[in-house]
Amino acid sequence: MRYPEYRRLGLPTTSTLVESLIKQFNIRDKGSEKFWSEGGGEAILQVRAAYLSEDGRDQTFHARRRVTRAANVRPPRRAA
Repeated sequence: MRYPEYRRLGLPTTSTLVESLIKQFNIRDKGSEKFWSEGGGEAILQVRAAYLSEDGRDQTFHARRRVTRAANVRPPRRAA
């Protein structure tokens, strides 16, 4: 690597940023006492990526989810 040139350009020259991100991910999403099925883990990653992308996908997801959940809500059961 051309460290002096990369430093002048303000580029990172270590892997600490990536290592820190992996540690954050492991704590937040994989933390102890959290067990994900393959589909559930993928869904969590997709929602997290949408939120972090800051392009409006998270609002779209939650708006669709509210509509879907509202359509599937059952009225409360009456006691006999």
